[in-house]
Amino acid sequence: MFTVFRSWTSRNIDHLEHETLAFENLPTEVQHYLENPTDVRSDVQSMILELPKNKKPQYKLETVKTWIGPWVDHEKLINIQTEQYYEIDQGVPSPYIVYENNLYIPNTYNIFTTVDDLNTVKFKRYDLDN
Repeated sequence: MFTVFRSWTSRNIDHLEHETLAFENLPTEVQHYLENPTDVRSDVQSMILELPKNKKPQYKLETVKTWIGPWVDHEKLINIQTEQYYEIDQGVPSPYIVYENNLYIPNTYNIFTTVDDLNTVKFKRYDLDN
């Protein structure tokens, strides 16, 4: 019953306007950031990356655990100023990249450590303005 109720009230990112993009169709700034391992190395452990890096953070990520047991139910991407949030299901690959009010999520896990050619990775772009 909880699952049914949650689906009615959910702020899940899949309810946002979104599209799938090839790496080559990402904004140049996002491509450059992902291609440059020296910029990324310190952020590899972080699940959320906001671009440009020197900008004041607009989002934070909060882990929501299941009611029973030590498991993760989902992540909450929270706009710091408005407190509006979106839920990202457990098991969705990271990092979550925020650039110009869009959220980019790769379709592949561990893109910094296991992917030799970023051109093979697809990304979903979610419009955070909706």
